[in-house]
Amino acid sequence: MSRKKEAIPHLSEDENAQIQHLLENYQQIAQALHQSTDQAHIENALSIIDALSEAAQIALLKALAKENNTDAADILLAVNTVSTQKEARKEARRSLIRLEGMKTYPQWIPPVVAAPLVQINVEQPPRFWKGLVTESREEGQVQLLLAWEQGYDYKDVRLVVLLLDYWNDGVKDVNIEITSRHHVEEHIQEMREKFPVALVDCTLAEGKRLLEDALSVNVWRGTTPHKDYRNRQQLLDTLIFEANNLGQDHNQTFINRELMEPEVAINFIGAWSMGDYGLAYDLLTGDNSVREGLSRDEWIERRRAWSDEAHPTRMELGFVHEREQPQSALWLPTSITSRQGVRKEIELGWSLELTETPLGATLTEMPLGTAVNKTTGRHWFWTAYTLVREQGMWHIQSISDEGAKVQSLSVKELQTRIKEYEDAVQEALKKRFTNQQEAIEELSWRITQLMHFSDALLVHLPLDRSIYEQAYGRSVGAGNPERSLVYLERMAQRFSEQRGATLRTLGATQLSQAYNDANHGLEARAEEFAALAEKNLREAVALDNVATSHLLLAEMLLSVDRNDEAEAEFRQAISLSPSPEEEAALEAGLGNLAMRREQLEEAIPHYERVIQLDPEYNGIWFNIGFAHRHLQHFDEALEAYKRAVQQEPNDMRTYSEMTAIYMNKGDKQQARAIIEQGVRANPDSAHLHALFASVLSTLDDQRAAQRELAEAEAIDPDIEIIARVRQQLQTAQKK
Repeated sequence: MSRKKEAIPHLSEDENAQIQHLLENYQQIAQALHQSTDQAHIENALSIIDALSEAAQIALLKALAKENNTDAADILLAVNTVSTQKEARKEARRSLIRLEGMKTYPQWIPPVVAAPLVQINVEQPPRFWKGLVTESREEGQVQLLLAWEQGYDYKDVRLVVLLLDYWNDGVKDVNIEITSRHHVEEHIQEMREKFPVALVDCTLAEGKRLLEDALSVNVWRGTTPHKDYRNRQQLLDTLIFEANNLGQDHNQTFINRELMEPEVAINFIGAWSMGDYGLAYDLLTGDNSVREGLSRDEWIERRRAWSDEAHPTRMELGFVHEREQPQSALWLPTSITSRQGVRKEIELGWSLELTETPLGATLTEMPLGTAVNKTTGRHWFWTAYTLVREQGMWHIQSISDEGAKVQSLSVKELQTRIKEYEDAVQEALKKRFTNQQEAIEELSWRITQLMHFSDALLVHLPLDRSIYEQAYGRSVGAGNPERSLVYLERMAQRFSEQRGATLRTLGATQLSQAYNDANHGLEARAEEFAALAEKNLREAVALDNVATSHLLLAEMLLSVDRNDEAEAEFRQAISLSPSPEEEAALEAGLGNLAMRREQLEEAIPHYERVIQLDPEYNGIWFNIGFAHRHLQHFDEALEAYKRAVQQEPNDMRTYSEMTAIYMNKGDKQQARAIIEQGVRANPDSAHLHALFASVLSTLDDQRAAQRELAEAEAIDPDIEIIARVRQQLQTAQKK
């Protein structure tokens, strides 16, 4: 409903009444504009406004700017386009800008009109001026800038800036403004300076293709284009999709041309896993057989159909390795070798969660998962990529499924390869003292490939327990509990004579995976693994009633706050003659249970017993110090914390605790010494830097305190302690 217009003092009563009438019925004028096909129709629709005095027209246009809807914007655009009153045109333009500031835009597009017999300076139909796009397609997003000249003598520019996302959001954001050429050039220069990627020219045809790709993502993912795009869709359709002169599409991919060979391969599997099949297609050479002779759209649709059934998610990269290229023994002239071109071979070990579907067999690039975790659906792959230069950047010429290849090797061939790799691993371990980074990289790809060799060997020898044990050991060495579960589950199923021991390890590993999933926000899966861990650990207790079984079950129960059940299992384990190592873990568990129940004095004897059994038990000195501090046994706490620092110098909790004790005792210099030691040991801890700033402030060293606080804010400005210390420093400065 239109608002009640307050009377304007300098207008007559009749003019005020006319303006109020128009504000109540302006939608009819807008409707007439929407039906207009030529200038005569436009002028007829605006005749009731044109009949007003110039002052009344300006008052009406200002009032329309407050209506904040597209009908009002359409009328303002029409007045700005054809009015013979110069001041009315200027006010209409100002009012349009005010509406655009509130994200309200006209939907009406002025029809192209023939020049009148009496020349009137009217708004010109838009003509495409320039397009630019960030060369960042490999990131799954681009910023697209499209600009049209318009207005009197084409002095104005309509600038459309689109943020396009090819993973999920499609048209993620849009901004449209009418401005000057100078402002657009300044904006482009700012973007060139600000963005870490190149900003390159594109034709309207190429911009249209990029936008169509993004809109297809909206349709496929069931997401909605940004609301400002929807509000201006009629305008954008006219400017882009209904344009007569689009220019030539040069098939630019807008991928960063500086990508190195490994980055191209990694981006391919990343795009393929995330559903950005347009990018995956563009990273292939034109003659790559994976394209199957399909058009780009056909290739994308086939993989989207697979994705709808397989639901690929959570891709993880295991290793990247560039193969050494064999040197030809035959000398060839440089001119010949340069014509042959340079090839690079990149191997990737990676994994992906997905659901098996028959459509997977229709994708030529779909690799074989040599190991599959049935609970998570994660498949582990080993693939290789041959890359060549094409159109000024690296592209993938061919893809090889190395995991499938090794499965075709004989037992003898596999055993030979495994022996070669094991020898190479030993050599890499020796190199870690001279070139640590190179050794780590080699160990990563060799150990992962060894697991694929083991997977292949298990196809031939599924009842050889030693192969499972070797594969499990390698997965532990790689720090991959999710893959460890694959081998442990098979061992539990196939080797009943050691099922109890296997179930203990399986349950403990499932509990470790539950912790990992919880830390990554996968609460439902964490609960599933915790339930599986309890089931297997209880079966292990039933099969093998030894201290280890009860200890692991107790630790699992303690982790889910089932304290009474955990205590019963700890006590049962103690009664079963545990080893010294097991007894230390049991006493630590009982101490932790007492701390959880706030029975601090009962916790300390348990922790002290742990020290008697194993003085290097992980975290034990901190636990003793923590219990003593809460009992206000500050001297005992400090002694324990000093041992904790020796045991774990990178545990920032110990420095925080000791600093608090020294500050409470009034020993500010000692507090400064210990927190400074903590900052040196943990230079990336925002908490310790902020705490150091607090201590320095109490010592009246405000300049140094400000430096430490700035360091903390640079690391993590959002942690709670920073706001408190900032307030402390501000208060100190006022004194």
